[in-house]
Amino acid sequence: MRQIFCGFMTIFLLISASCAGKQEKVKEIGPKSIYRITLSDSFNKVSSKLWTLAKIKALGTRRISSSYFDRAMKYNGTEFEAISLVKLIDQFQLKNGEDAILLNCFDDYQGLLSLSDIHRYDLHLAIKIKVSLGSLKPDWLNPLLVLVPDGKNPPFEERFLTANIREIQFVKLSDYYMPLKKVTNISSEAGQGFAIYKNNCLFCHSLKGRGGNKGVYLLDQYSFSKLEGQEKFLNDFKSFHDKTNVDKQDIEQFVTGNQLKKVMSFLLALIKVDES
Repeated sequence: MRQIFCGFMTIFLLISASCAGKQEKVKEIGPKSIYRITLSDSFNKVSSKLWTLAKIKALGTRRISSSYFDRAMKYNGTEFEAISLVKLIDQFQLKNGEDAILLNCFDDYQGLLSLSDIHRYDLHLAIKIKVSLGSLKPDWLNPLLVLVPDGKNPPFEERFLTANIREIQFVKLSDYYMPLKKVTNISSEAGQGFAIYKNNCLFCHSLKGRGGNKGVYLLDQYSFSKLEGQEKFLNDFKSFHDKTNVDKQDIEQFVTGNQLKKVMSFLLALIKVDES
């Protein structure tokens, strides 16, 4: 579900698409790719510009590696050509308290990064990816891809691995999370579960109009107020999100069994608030 934020700025990234299965080179952005960058207020377009790949590269590209990425994907020696995300966001004057970027993707995944984390960890965007010969490449692993450069050590979480990005939108974190934060004070378990969910799960499983729609809507899929519903959720998570997942969606490496129970506490608290 798309949301409109007052005083937002959106960057539309129109990227040529090509996709391959098992091969050495993963999709690149083509030389004729054009990026439409649109700055808007609540209702009116303020300006719209086209960014060519040459203009993006003019910000300065470099070849880098990412042990963070290789660890998460079970790869070795992946090579990237990337631009500094800091340099990209510094091209825009933020006047409405924006403190994060929303990353909308071609496959309905939706990432979210705070500007403070982007600066703290010197995050980059890969515009070219080269995996080791014979490595299995899932369909979603395409530029633009968020990268943690070697030498930086953010928490090991799903939020630092957003790929296949088609749009960057500046938002305020307080506005974005507002529909979900109302349950965080119900209990410490619910508050901890919210933190785990927003850093690892919300990107695929939306709640209250926030997050991505790549995965199922969990509140409709599972009855968290019943023991059998909770057990089904735990079993389904482990059967789909473990290290053997064919799509390389190994979320089990980020979320432990104990953390999953806290996630269920958060989801159950959300249901109870809605029912009250």
